[in-house]
Amino acid sequence: MYAFARSLALLVVAIVALFTGSVAFVAAIAIAMVIVQVADAVIGVRIRDRLKTVGPAATALVDLAALVWMLAS
Repeated sequence: MYAFARSLALLVVAIVALFTGSVAFVAAIAIAMVIVQVADAVIGVRIRDRLKTVGPAATALVDLAALVWMLAS
């Protein structure tokens, strides 16, 4: 549940960032989200829980790809 609460807070901030129109703000939030998800994946590896590893890792990759795409556009 701690990961859900943290991710929910980041999601709310990310949605607010989209309405501000600031690319730098959106990028900063995206970077924070990727860091959190990578940390969750590392924790999943350490506790040997495949679901807690693959889910956050996949989400981090998708978020990172979206960030790169946004910055390249």
